Amino acid sequence: MDGTGDTSACTRCLDLLSDIPFFHGIKQESFRIVAAAKPELVLDAGCGAGNDLATLAGLLPKKSRVMGIDASAALLSTAAERTASCRDRCDLVRGDLLRLPFATGTFGACRIDRVLQHIHNPAHVVEELVRVLAPGGTLVAFDNDWDTLAVGLGDEEKSALITRSWSNSFASGRVGKDLDRIFRNTGLVRVSAEPRTLALTNLALAEKVYDLPTLLSRMRDAGIFSEKDLAAIRKDLESRARAGTFTSGYSGWLVVGVKPE
Repeated sequence: MDGTGDTSACTRCLDLLSDIPFFHGIKQESFRIVAAAKPELVLDAGCGAGNDLATLAGLLPKKSRVMGIDASAALLSTAAERTASCRDRCDLVRGDLLRLPFATGTFGACRIDRVLQHIHNPAHVVEELVRVLAPGGTLVAFDNDWDTLAVGLGDEEKSALITRSWSNSFASGRVGKDLDRIFRNTGLVRVSAEPRTLALTNLALAEKVYDLPTLLSRMRDAGIFSEKDLAAIRKDLESRARAGTFTSGYSGWLVVGVKPE
């Protein structure tokens, strides 16, 4: 992230997603799960630009603190600005989720939201999160199963190619459906896994959420689609948008587990 020299695009994307009711609702649900555990110290793993830290701190008991960790110094700088009003309750650490710089049993609760899809070994990150959880602590994760992405097109083969290319563009684009198994394999108990489905009928918003223009350009450059194919896809999408028949969506999984006492 920091190597790009410009994290503004990432921050804008994170802000956009936070404002969409689907993602906002999942965040709020994860906050409630964490707050119900009444932890004294919470880890927000992959906190990014810090969108969630102040909100989460406000839902916790006054004695509780929130620790945000991210690998990006630039995003943490933005997070510091956004948590200035609650600096006494929020701490920021730069670190690697694969090697968390915390002692075993440090946190009463941990949450991770749509971060594991970007990591090639998500199971190891979950193992690390479980390690730093205190006995009886709660871990809550939400992540995507991009194999379920559907973009309504008249050409089903092209639609399937778009789904496959988008899913494959992530380090672990299918991790959502694996979280239940991963949680159980780490020894967590009282594991619950529930799907959450987003439906978007607004083409302009779907293009931003799924980064469709960039994806289609990459597929052309990779020889998957020709310029003629792209023109046909754009025409189909725009026709559906004008007619009010455009549809798209996907499913992610919200998973909760507890570390045994």
